[in-house]
Amino acid sequence: MPKKRITIPVFIPHTGCPHCCVFCNQWRVTGSSFQPDREAVTATIEKYLSAVSPNVEKVELAFFGGSFTGIEPELQEKYLSWIQPYIENGAIRSIRVSTRPDYITAASLALLKKYHVETVELGVQSFDDEVLKASGRGHSSEDSVKAVKLIKESGFRSGIQILPGLPEDTPQKSIRTAEITVSLKPDDVRIYPAVVLKDTALESLYSSGSYRPMTIEETVELCSLIYGMFYENGINIIRMGLHPMDFSGGESPVVAGPYHPAIGFMIKSRYRRRALEALFKEWRAEHSDSKSASLLLPGKNREEFIGMNRENIFYLKEKFFLTDLICKYTDNSKLSIQ
Repeated sequence: MPKKRITIPVFIPHTGCPHCCVFCNQWRVTGSSFQPDREAVTATIEKYLSAVSPNVEKVELAFFGGSFTGIEPELQEKYLSWIQPYIENGAIRSIRVSTRPDYITAASLALLKKYHVETVELGVQSFDDEVLKASGRGHSSEDSVKAVKLIKESGFRSGIQILPGLPEDTPQKSIRTAEITVSLKPDDVRIYPAVVLKDTALESLYSSGSYRPMTIEETVELCSLIYGMFYENGINIIRMGLHPMDFSGGESPVVAGPYHPAIGFMIKSRYRRRALEALFKEWRAEHSDSKSASLLLPGKNREEFIGMNRENIFYLKEKFFLTDLICKYTDNSKLSIQ
């Protein structure tokens, strides 16, 4: 199915950041080590626009990889001015920027408003001050709360990025971070489970034994709970996990931790499994001797319900002592067992 919306990414690795957090290596993640000039930005825009299908309803440009409002105002204006011709002719409908919570002020937002920025995303990472301190963030949880509120009050769409599994984090703290996120009612969220990248302070902590990253299984279990909190509260979940990276040109930048190119699908599939499990518990109470069942699933999310390599189906068969489990699909969203 063709995408209805596309985002043109412009990477400004580490630009505007006052220091490097323990987990961060934007040069490795983005695959870029230079600041783009106008020619590079224009080339990126034209490349993406040339491939836009007639079905696309909205084209957005997003500045990633740095703290946009931490950049000198003159350079911010220069970057944003390069996009204005595309805004004026309607080729690009909106602009998105990412930044730090402590770099949000009325003045910085006024500048963004002047250049038609629609969405401001904050790298909150956690709402726990111990986690923020251990991760070298340099701001408090209260800074994040105030920044989100100011962004919303100023008429922008708001985004929050969180990183479960940072130093000093626990599942309970991550759930609390998700609860506070829900209470702030952002328009968008991203869930980036913490991964150990090469040439970071986190790599040194990991090598010394001072830090243990989450396993894939721990990540899927925890983040499926967080995903459910956002999904059930109508918050748009843009992404879960780092973008798939191309390792063909050399070694992986990932040292350890829950990196998997399909981690987002795995998290959603675990969330779906919980719904299936609850349904089967009710069914089993009334069908204690049944060894087979026919499961009616929403066709729209069939892959998520079935799971990677049909793992959810195997799990249900084993847990509920079934020899046969047939899956059927429907156009509506209701689960049922026949």
